[in-house]
Amino acid sequence: MKIASPIFFVLFVLLSCSNDDDVIRPACGVDNPAKELSWLRMEIDEREANVTEDTKYCYITQGEYEGQPIFVYWDCNPLIDKAIPIFNCNGEMINGTSGRPISLDDLENQIIIWRPALFVCEPGF
Repeated sequence: MKIASPIFFVLFVLLSCSNDDDVIRPACGVDNPAKELSWLRMEIDEREANVTEDTKYCYITQGEYEGQPIFVYWDCNPLIDKAIPIFNCNGEMINGTSGRPISLDDLENQIIIWRPALFVCEPGF
């Protein structure tokens, strides 16, 4: 039984560790935007309730554009070329609405705030 205890302890530690090291950063007047902004929470809930083969390529980041908080719905599927939507704190899509397109290079301080369980992307920011 003494052998089982160390093995059990190691398994417990390994299984309780998560590879989901997402950071929570306050923004938009809330402590946890992914949970407290209703429009963003609904998007995340929808993605988690409707898992498809393509879900593994999708993730959501929080960052800044011109000093303002933004949220970006990324898709790293190598077979798809699509526009990447960028949202403000109110859930309004802002890319392309100001008369000039937003360059993804202008997005700063991005962190992943949601990713699926079987995430396969390697973000390049």
